[in-house]
Amino acid sequence: MSNFIVEEIEINAPPERVFNAWTDPQQLTEWWGDEKFYLTTEYVADLRPGGQWVSRGKSVDGREFSVSGKYLRVEPHTYLSFTWQPSWETEHTTVELEFTPTDAGTLLRLTHSGFLGDQARDSHNKGWLQVFDWVKRYVEAGKPALQSHA
Repeated sequence: MSNFIVEEIEINAPPERVFNAWTDPQQLTEWWGDEKFYLTTEYVADLRPGGQWVSRGKSVDGREFSVSGKYLRVEPHTYLSFTWQPSWETEHTTVELEFTPTDAGTLLRLTHSGFLGDQARDSHNKGWLQVFDWVKRYVEAGKPALQSHA
């Protein structure tokens, strides 16, 4: 079994818009999460290779959590990679995002690697599919996935 995830989604918006939604702290806190799962309450980012980032949130049952890491490679509007360390796990993994222009807008490709076990990989894969849905809705509609985030 492989220790990585590869997912793709087409988004009807230019790569610049998708990249900015993913990297701008104000935008990211508007779209990443919903009341059914969790809400992102804060995102702090030093968007440069070696720069640190942290995302904080609150789960539907009120538990606080965070995910943090450092940027490995930043190529505005085309490529982004960073380490990924959730507060609820001990393993460090790596996320790569590719923003490829298409006739319809952007092909967003995610590769998440470095998992030590199938359970963590499968759990993250399910989570990334939800995140893709949230960012697509936000970018294409210009608003968060749920109205209550507005």
